[in-house]
Amino acid sequence: MKRVTIYIDHVDDDTDFVFMHEWLEKWKGSVRIEDYSTGGWEHTWDLEGPEEAIAEIPKDWHCASKWATPEIFRK
Repeated sequence: MKRVTIYIDHVDDDTDFVFMHEWLEKWKGSVRIEDYSTGGWEHTWDLEGPEEAIAEIPKDWHCASKWATPEIFRK
């Protein structure tokens, strides 16, 4: 299982947001959502799932976080 934090927004176009909802539906039962946050147009998910599932999410949506990359945040 791989952990990842995903960030997308949909200010002008909801294509990425729709992709994520379809992806979550496709991998339902195999992917765990640890946390979800939205500011309206901005969305972040802390996810854990199989490598093959995570590989379907564009790399430029991945971001550093205490969830996905805790080593960056250790003092």
